[in-house]
Parts: sequence; C-alpha cells; structure tokens
Amino acid sequence: MNVPGNILIWNMTRKCNFRCEYCYFPHDNSAVTETLEATRIKAFLDSTGETWKVGLTGGEPFIYPGIVDICATLTESHVIGIDTNLSASSKIREFAERIDPARVHNLYVALHIEERERVKGVDAFIANARLLMDKGFEIIVNYVVHPTLEARFHDDVAFFAGHGITITPRPFRGEFEGRRYPEAYGDRARAIFADHPEQGRKVAFNFKGLPCSAGRTLLRMEPDGTIFRCPGDKTVLGNVMQEVRLYEGHPPCTKSRCPCRGLDHVRLTDAQAALVEGVQFAVVAENGASLSAFERAMAASPGHPCGENNLGVLAWRRGDADEAVRRFERALATRPDNELYAANLDGARTGAPDFDPGICLDVNGDAVPR
Repeated sequence: MNVPGNILIWNMTRKCNFRCEYCYFPHDNSAVTETLEATRIKAFLDSTGETWKVGLTGGEPFIYPGIVDICATLTESHVIGIDTNLSASSKIREFAERIDPARVHNLYVALHIEERERVKGVDAFIANARLLMDKGFEIIVNYVVHPTLEARFHDDVAFFAGHGITITPRPFRGEFEGRRYPEAYGDRARAIFADHPEQGRKVAFNFKGLPCSAGRTLLRMEPDGTIFRCPGDKTVLGNVMQEVRLYEGHPPCTKSRCPCRGLDHVRLTDAQAALVEGVQFAVVAENGASLSAFERAMAASPGHPCGENNLGVLAWRRGDADEAVRRFERALATRPDNELYAANLDGARTGAPDFDPGICLDVNGDAVPR
C-alpha cells in the first residue's frame, strides 16, 4: 500500500487492559469515557484536500467505545493504522468482518509476551492474528526486547513461527539499570536485529533547529480533540471539534529528542542524512554499513564532532582502542562541554572490560559551523 504523506497520530486513550512492566503509562483498565465523533475528525481531514493516514494508538484502541464504527467512518476517505495488543477478541472479529483491508495500512501488534502469559491469552492471540492474516490484513507483530527478555527472545520467535506468525523485534526505548536503550544494546543487537535493520529507525534523534513540516503534514491528536504540532512539540494548533490552524512551510523543530516519525517530515542536509543512517545501522550493530554512512557524513561535513564520536564507537567495537581514543579526543576538543564525549574518552582510556561507548544522536546540535 502507498502510505499517504500526511499523518494524524490519534492518541485515543491512555487506558489499557494490559499492565506491562516497562510501559510508560500507568495501568488503567477502567472504562473509556472521553470520546470523539469520528465524523468530525473525518470532516477536518477532508477539509485539507489531502488523504491522511490516521494512526490509532493509545493505550489500547480496541477498548474505545464504537471503535469499529470509527474505523469504518475514517476509511471512507482515508487510511488507518492501529497499534494494538490484539486482546479484545470480539472487537477483532467485528473489525475483520466489516473493515476493508485495502484501507488499513497495517495493524502494529504488540506481543508483550509476559503479560500475554499472565492473562492466559497466548492461544487467543494466535487465533486473532491468524484471523486477520487470513482476511488479508497486514499485521506486524512486534516484540519489545526489554533487556530482561533477551535470553528468551529467540525461543519465542520459534514458537510463534510454528503457528505461522512472524515476530519483529522492537527495541526497548528507555532506561534500564542506568543505561539508555536502544543505544545500550551495543554489539548484542546483532543477535537480535540481524534480520531487521529497519528497527534502527526507532532511535529518538535530536533535530532541534532543523526545518520540519510537522504541524502541517504530521499532527498529534489528544483524547479530547486537541491538536498538537507533533508528539514531541505540544504547541496547540486548535481542537478538531472546533477549529484547527495548520502551519505553513517548514518551521524549525523545537525538541532535542524527536519521539515521532520526524524522519519523514524533517529536512536534512546530506551530512545529516548520512549521520542519521549511520546511527540507525550502529544501533542494530550493522557496523560495516554504519561505518560507510559515518564516513560519508564526515566527507560532507569534515570534523563533525558527532561523526567523530560515532566513528570512535565503531573503532571500539572492532577492538581498535587507539583509534577510538583519537576519535573521542577530536570530538571533545570541538565540544569540550559535551558529557557524552568526555565519558567515552575516559572509558576508552581506562579500558574497563564492561565499557560500552555511547552513540551521539545530535544530528544538528553538534554540527561544526562551516
């Protein structure tokens, strides 16, 4: 399916019937009472003259009252995608019968294996996934590879493969035992993401100051209908139940960590694009492709400290401590107040056995003036 370039991320509710340990929302399985009229949302989207992809997310969208009616209304003229745990079996069956698979980009299905086992829902999950697949829907079953789940990940992949269900590893994003993920997977990422290098796109980059069309081609809608510029920038553009004024052009990004699909909307120089590509490969331990991308970034912007740092990370991974120290020294000399560069240099000089240098994500903030 050709996905529309315009995306509305509708955060339908923060309520969920699962209580995953690593979830950043507090568990709340009470009834959803704050609802919006799908016809008003459709009217707003229609008024732009564009086809939109509406990403239905939460919380759990399938506990939202009238969810299948909402999907039917939106897909009359737009495309939807749904983030779901696929546990509301009766709603899943209704959805499969009533909604045209051609109007659904995909269902991004979270496995959450420990929670699934806790509620004794593995068999129901398999049945729901197979039903949707047999009806022609594209489902992507993601497995959040929390550091505590790494040891069992491959066994779970094999189990679900036996039922015709492919598992896609999803990087854990957050902190665990004082380290930030997904960057902290290091070389362990190769065993997890070898067949899924695209998961490097889950990194939250620093695009602050770069031109971005968010607010016009990318929007976030809250449960009460408030429209934000994007998931990171909470600038209010209006309310879908009243009036929304979209941005024009490409105003600069205001956030130091982009938690959304910024890569589809931000404008990058050749050097910045290569730096992004290098980080994406580095996070999933595709070190050869990462090296090539970082070298292109440095050719386009010689002396870029973020590029120097990241080349130092790759040098450390291949066992070249001297080269790593040189790269970290160059990065720190350009930005003496950068804590990441200082920590990497200190770790490389000390040579601690468990040292794992950090990747720089500052696509713009550390650029060398030309």
